[in-house]
Amino acid sequence: MGHDVTVYEQRPKLGGMLRYGIPDYRLPQDVLDRDIAHILSAGIKVHTGVSIGKDMTMDNIQSSFDAVYIAIGAHNDKKLGLEGEDAQNVISAVAMLRAVGDGDTPDFTGKKVCVVGGGNVSMDATRTALRLGAESVTCVYRRRVEDMTALAEEIEEAMAEGCQILPLQAPARIEADAEGKVAALWTRPQLIGAYGRDGRPKPVNADAKEFRIPCDYVIVAIGQAIEAQAFEKVGVTTSRGAIQADHTSSVPGVDNVFAGGDAVSGPATVIRAVAAGKVAAANIDNYLGFDHKISCDVEIPPAHFTNTPPCGRVNLKSHAHPGCQGDFSLVMEGMSQEEAHQESSRCLRCDHFGFGSFKGGRNTEW
Repeated sequence: MGHDVTVYEQRPKLGGMLRYGIPDYRLPQDVLDRDIAHILSAGIKVHTGVSIGKDMTMDNIQSSFDAVYIAIGAHNDKKLGLEGEDAQNVISAVAMLRAVGDGDTPDFTGKKVCVVGGGNVSMDATRTALRLGAESVTCVYRRRVEDMTALAEEIEEAMAEGCQILPLQAPARIEADAEGKVAALWTRPQLIGAYGRDGRPKPVNADAKEFRIPCDYVIVAIGQAIEAQAFEKVGVTTSRGAIQADHTSSVPGVDNVFAGGDAVSGPATVIRAVAAGKVAAANIDNYLGFDHKISCDVEIPPAHFTNTPPCGRVNLKSHAHPGCQGDFSLVMEGMSQEEAHQESSRCLRCDHFGFGSFKGGRNTEW
């Protein structure tokens, strides 16, 4: 759109959760680097290794720029709050995946690992632990497998690679040995109960004895949080661990500040974070007094409703298998030309009919 853009990044490299949270077997680093290089080719200024609140104040940034977009993600971990959680070898999934992204790879060779949680991050931690040489990896979840928030294919592939899913077991305490290291995870068997306000069945304690799972490491993957103190000083408000922003990405009550991505929505998909960035860019452009239209120099035919018969979706082929130790190569195989052609024929023209879901306050066009 012609604006002068500067990015301040806390980590040594750009990429955020794509680099420091998503393992290479799902998103190869060279693919990420290529995308980032393409984005930077537009002439964006980048300052890495800058922590807002330490190296720079948000007040200074706000006064130095016409508009500010906060896209800090959700990189902090949440605690279990259990007895023994301070034992050695109790680590957060976020911290472990970040270390792998930094090249500081832990060695789980011959170790028994327990992962607590049922989301995509827990599956990433589970499958990464297997690749780092773990003898066994057990994913402990307090609800049923069908209640896990992780993508179904992630669960299936983790099991295909040798992970054990242990549902209806709520972590009770962590047992440490004489040296203060993790010796076992104790769980409390659960019984699935009535549906709660969130629309999900709530687990309750079952009338059964606690269960002991011997292990050398416990990886905690029960959620992520944000670090927003530096932004709260200029009036940015948070609620339930997320920055409050309206549907246009504007932060209420704070002039020229916008926010989006996981820091606003909570941990979600890469696609939602990218969409949030596009929403913010268009609305920041309007806030600055413009109404730029971006053209890709490709003639797009007008959208129209058709009677195209339903067609099955092409499923990508997975190479998940036991014995994946040390193998961080891409697990999913891309489409063939024939499959891509068929899949593109299913296009519902979301660029026209679906923009209202992504644009944020815009219901006419991108």
